[in-house]
Amino acid sequence: MKNENNNAREVAGVKLFSVKFVKSATKLSELPEERLPQVALLGRSNVGKSSLLNTLFGVKNMVKVSSTPGKTQELNFFAVNDAFYIVDLPGVGYTRVSYKKQEQMAESIRKYIEGSEDLKGVIYLVDIRHCGTPIDEETIKGIRAAGRPVLIVASKRDKVNQFECAKNCKIIQEKFGLESLPITVSSLKKTGIAELWSEILSVVAEAR
Repeated sequence: MKNENNNAREVAGVKLFSVKFVKSATKLSELPEERLPQVALLGRSNVGKSSLLNTLFGVKNMVKVSSTPGKTQELNFFAVNDAFYIVDLPGVGYTRVSYKKQEQMAESIRKYIEGSEDLKGVIYLVDIRHCGTPIDEETIKGIRAAGRPVLIVASKRDKVNQFECAKNCKIIQEKFGLESLPITVSSLKKTGIAELWSEILSVVAEAR
């Protein structure tokens, strides 16, 4: 994982002057000392979190992308423009780690979502091909129960055709009780990145 990338660039209309990996954490006492708004990214293992983060940051390898589910095992904090953090959380559900490690990762996520004073919202990725699994439903229910705003985003848009996209987005909307169809994103084709950045910046602005 790269430590920082300070090359100023524009991604989907957003000026990025710096993106820095700050630290990893497994418990609340290890969170960054600097009190900045936090927006977390969560979803099942292999849903495309790492690829999406690299696309959002406009850097190919800021976040390590792996074909092995469960590569992210800690809470990873990235400072964007020294103004807010985007937090890469471990994947939920099946991972190729021990059951004990899975339990520890799940507990870290739960305590962070319930206890971080600076967490302003959670972006939850759902694979558009599967429309949300029982694990997705259970996890989103827990986030809502903790009183955290959650934005459900359909990932891997490039894996379905236009008809499947429309049909599956409607299923996701109904399954999770959304007011509107979810944003669809594709890291490969950079679909939906501008919309997602708009949502992130809106959450950060409201926190100030």
